[in-house]
Amino acid sequence: MIKWFKERIKYFKYIFIMAAVVLVMTELFTISKHLSGQQLRQIFSDMPLWQPFVIILLGLLAILPMIGYDLVLNRLIDNQPKKRFLFETSWLINTINNLIGFGGIFTIGFRSSIYGKGKDNKKVLSTISQIFLFSGAGLSIFSLISLILSLNGQLNHFVSQYWIWFLGGTCYFPIVLIATSVKKDGFLGGVDLKNKLLLLVISTLEWLGVLLSFCVTGVLLGVKVSSLEISALFVAAMIIGVVSMIPGALGSFDVMMFLGLSHLGIDSEIIGAWILLFRVAYYFVPFIIGVIFAVKNLGGSFNAKYHDVPRHLIDEIGHKIAYYLLYLSGILLVLSATVPEFFSSLKWLSKISPWSEHIVAEFPKVVLGFLLIAMGRALANKVERAFLPTLILEIIVLIYIIWDDFSWYGILFYLLVLLLTVVTKSQLYRKQLVFSLESLVRDGFMYFVLITIYLGIGVYNSPISIFHPHKKMVHEFLLFPSFRVWLTGFIAIVAVIALDYALIHYLKGTKETVGEKADYARIAKVLTTYGGNTESQLVYLGDKDMFMYQNQAGEDTVFLQFEAYHDKVVVMGEPSGKRIDFKDALACFVKTCDLYGYSPVFYEVMEQETLALHEYGYNFIKVGEEAHVHLADFTLEGKKHKNHRAIVNRFERDGYRLEMLETPFSKEVLAEMRLISDEWLNGRKEMGFSLGYFDEAYISRAPIAVVKNNDEKIVAFATIMHSYTQEVVTIDLMRYSSEAPSGVMDFLFLSLFAHLREAGFAEFDLGMAPLSNVGIYQQSNTYERVANLIYQFGNKIYSFQGLRSYKDKYADAWIPRYIAYPKTNYILFVILALLMINNKPVELENDSL
Repeated sequence: MIKWFKERIKYFKYIFIMAAVVLVMTELFTISKHLSGQQLRQIFSDMPLWQPFVIILLGLLAILPMIGYDLVLNRLIDNQPKKRFLFETSWLINTINNLIGFGGIFTIGFRSSIYGKGKDNKKVLSTISQIFLFSGAGLSIFSLISLILSLNGQLNHFVSQYWIWFLGGTCYFPIVLIATSVKKDGFLGGVDLKNKLLLLVISTLEWLGVLLSFCVTGVLLGVKVSSLEISALFVAAMIIGVVSMIPGALGSFDVMMFLGLSHLGIDSEIIGAWILLFRVAYYFVPFIIGVIFAVKNLGGSFNAKYHDVPRHLIDEIGHKIAYYLLYLSGILLVLSATVPEFFSSLKWLSKISPWSEHIVAEFPKVVLGFLLIAMGRALANKVERAFLPTLILEIIVLIYIIWDDFSWYGILFYLLVLLLTVVTKSQLYRKQLVFSLESLVRDGFMYFVLITIYLGIGVYNSPISIFHPHKKMVHEFLLFPSFRVWLTGFIAIVAVIALDYALIHYLKGTKETVGEKADYARIAKVLTTYGGNTESQLVYLGDKDMFMYQNQAGEDTVFLQFEAYHDKVVVMGEPSGKRIDFKDALACFVKTCDLYGYSPVFYEVMEQETLALHEYGYNFIKVGEEAHVHLADFTLEGKKHKNHRAIVNRFERDGYRLEMLETPFSKEVLAEMRLISDEWLNGRKEMGFSLGYFDEAYISRAPIAVVKNNDEKIVAFATIMHSYTQEVVTIDLMRYSSEAPSGVMDFLFLSLFAHLREAGFAEFDLGMAPLSNVGIYQQSNTYERVANLIYQFGNKIYSFQGLRSYKDKYADAWIPRYIAYPKTNYILFVILALLMINNKPVELENDSL
C-alpha cells in the first residue's frame, strides 16, 4: 500500500490542490455577494493621497529582508556576483515566489540556474534546500507567540480555535533545526550554526515585515481592533495558505482573513479594501518592479544580441503611446471645460477621461489642455528641448487633478504618461521644432475645432443670444453654469495663444538649416574630379542650397542640391560626384536632416538611389520616364529615318544650320538670345529649381546650340547641360522666335544628335515625360493609379501624351524616375511642397556677365 501511494503521490497532490482551489473559489463567490462595489469605490476615493503610497512603501520594505537569503547562499557557495545584480535578481526571485507559491519549491530551480553556473551542482542544491527550509523559521517564531497568547486567554474564542495550526507552525523550526544538525552533509547538512542563526534572523524580519505591512494597512483604513488578534489571525491564515500550496495563498488566505475579521466585527467592504491593498502593496507592485529588473538584465543581453533593435522598438512604441496620451488628455481637458454636462451624461466618457466633470476653474483647464496638445506635438516631433517643459507640465497637471477633484483614474493615467515620458527620453534627440505641413494642418484643425466649439457654445449661452436657454429647450450638454464661467475660459484661450507662442518659440530654438549656400568653387572641384549627372548644372542657378559630403579623409566627394519648404527639404535629382560614396552621402544627409527636424524628399531620382533610400524607411512613387537616345547608334540613313532625314534636308535647303557657340559669349549674342527668350515667354514668369531660366551668368557656363538662318540671325537655341562625363548629355533652355519655321526644334535635335555623337558622347537625355507609364498595372499603388487617370484625362490642361509621343520619335530607351519620401510624410503634402517649389516664379534682375 505504501509503495502504491508513493507511486501516485503526485496525483494525490494535484487532487489536494484542486480540491482546495474549488473550496476557496466557492467561499470567495459567497463572500463577493456581501461586498458592495460602490462602497469599495467610496472607501478608495475617501483615502488621502499619502496613505496608498505609505502602504505600497511598507510592502516594498517587507521584501528587503528576503534579499538576505541570497546573500547567505552566495557566500556559502563561494560566489561573488555584483551587488546590483544580486539585489535585482533576488528581488525578482522572491517576488515571483510570493506570487506563485507552491510552498517555495520554485525558488530552488531558479536560484540554482542563476547562481550555480560553474559550481558543484550537488552543493548548490543542498545549500538552496536548507535556505528554503529555514525561510519558514520566522513564521514558526510568530506561531509560537500566537500559541502562547491563545493558551493564556489573550485571544478571543474565534482566533483561539486555530491553536492546532499554531502548534504545528511552532513545531516546524525545532524539527528543521534538529534535522539539519543531525545530518552533517547532503541536502540537509553543511550549514554551520552561525549561518543558521543568521537565516533565523532573516526569516523573522521577513515575516515581521509582512505582518507590519498588513496591520498598518488596517490602521490606515480606520480599523480599531486589537493588533494581537489580527496578528494571530494573520499567522493562522498564512500557515493554512502555505500548506494549501495555492499560488500566493491566493484565496485561502483571503477567505481565512475575511471570515476571521468579519467575526471581529469589521465591515466586509473595509475587509475587501484591506486585503486588496495588501495584495497590491506586497505582491503585485513588488512583482512589477521585479519584472522591470528582469527586462533590464535579461533584456540587456537579448538587446545586444539583436543589435539594439528590441530596445529601439520598445522605446519607439512607448514614445508613440506617450504623445498620443498627451494629445488625448489635452483634448479631453478642453472638452471637459467646454461641454461639462456632456461628460456628466456619458458615464463611460467620464471614466476614461482623467478629468473631473465638475467645473472648478475653467481657466487652468483650457490653458493646460491646449498646452498639452502643443507638448504632444513637440513630443511627436522628438524635440530634445521638449523633455523638461513636458515633464514640468505633466507634474502641474497631476497636481491640478489632485487639487481640482481627486481622481484615481486621473492620477494613474498621468503617472503612466509621466513614466513613459521619462523612460522614452532617449527618443527625444532633434535639435529644434520644425512644423511640417502635416502637423500644421492636423494641429491647426484640432485647435480650430476646439476653439470654435468653445466660442460657439459661449454665443449659445450668451444672455443676448436668440438661442438663450431661458427662451427655448436646448441640449443640456450645451449649457454652462454661467456666462461668467464661459468668459473665464475665453480669456484662457487668449492667454494660451500667447503661452503657446512663447513655448513654440522656445522649442524652435535658433533656427538651423542643413547644408549651406552653394559654393561654386567646391562644386566645380567635385564635378571636374568625379563627374556629375544631367541635373548637376542646375546648382549654378543659385536658387538652391548644397549639402557637401566629405569622406573620412576630409575630402569633398559628393554634393546634393536642394530647396526647403517648411519641413520638406526637396533634393533635385541624384547626388553628384563620386558614385562609390553615394550611399554614405545619402545616409549622412538623411541623418543630418532628421537631427534638425527636416524631412528630405528626393525628386526625380533613379532606381538605384530609390532602392538605397528604401532601406532608410522611404516610400516612393513613379513620376514618369526619361527618354534617352543612344548616340552611338544614331543615324539618318535607312527607311526607318526617312522623315528625320527629310526634316534636316528641308532646313538645310532653306539655308538653316546648327552652330555650337562656346563660352564666353559676346554681349550681342546674349542680347539676341534674350530677345528670343522674352518673346517665347510672352509675359510668363520664369520657373526655376528643376529647370534653368534665362540668366546670363547661368547660361554662360556651357556651350549653346543655336539655329541660324541665311542672314546669320539666331532663330532658336538650346543650352547644353554637360554631366561632366562622356556618358550622357542633355539640354536645358529651349527657346525659338516667331520667325522660326515649323519643326525648327526637330531640326535642332537631329543636328545636335549628330554633333554630340561626333564629340564622343554615349547618350542624350531628352528629359522626362511626366506620368508616363505610371500606374498602368492593376497592382500599382493607389496614388500611381490616380496619376494614371490624370495622365489619360488631363491632356486639356497639360499635353502629357503629346509630350510622350514627341519624345518617343527619338527615344531608344525610357528610364523611370521616382519621388522618394519618408514614410511618416503624407504623399499629398509631399506633392504640394514639390508644386510650390517647382512653380515658384523666379524674380530676375537685370543680369550681366
